[in-house]
Amino acid sequence: MEIVNFFETLAGKWFSQRTIHNLASQSSQAGQSNLLIEFLPATDTDLAQVCTTLGHDPSQIACGLRVHQDSQLEGESQKIQSSALMVIMTPTDGGDGILVQAPTASPALQGSYRVEDDVLTIVTPTDAGQIEERLWFANPNLRMRTSVLKTGDDVQMASFCSEIRMGLAKPAA
Repeated sequence: MEIVNFFETLAGKWFSQRTIHNLASQSSQAGQSNLLIEFLPATDTDLAQVCTTLGHDPSQIACGLRVHQDSQLEGESQKIQSSALMVIMTPTDGGDGILVQAPTASPALQGSYRVEDDVLTIVTPTDAGQIEERLWFANPNLRMRTSVLKTGDDVQMASFCSEIRMGLAKPAA
């Protein structure tokens, strides 16, 4: 599957059910999110601005996503709302590429991605260690997502999400 086609399939309105397990404290927490994901073409000016700010060549953009998230964690009274741009750079001949996540309220994070056997794997270094996320489709309207936070070789936190497409986003004009 072409990388742009894979990211196009992520567009839409999604309901996400997740469980997070903190291995250090042996505690778990459930949560729900509503996600609105908009596919952005390589020519989008917001994507180019993020690339320029981080020193990447905007002509190497494959595509992007604008993600709006509205989440509620079990036992928490406050909802969490966030937005982010994801810039997907053109992959190398080997199939690996750079993925930049630019949240509105935080500094951008740069990681790498690979799509293999219709499974997207994203690896993102953070101050706390490294996040490894995998995403795949069970069918066109049901996707699964796992992530682990590692410090060195130790897994600190793991999560599993099942996400149901509630509607398609309108294509960009």
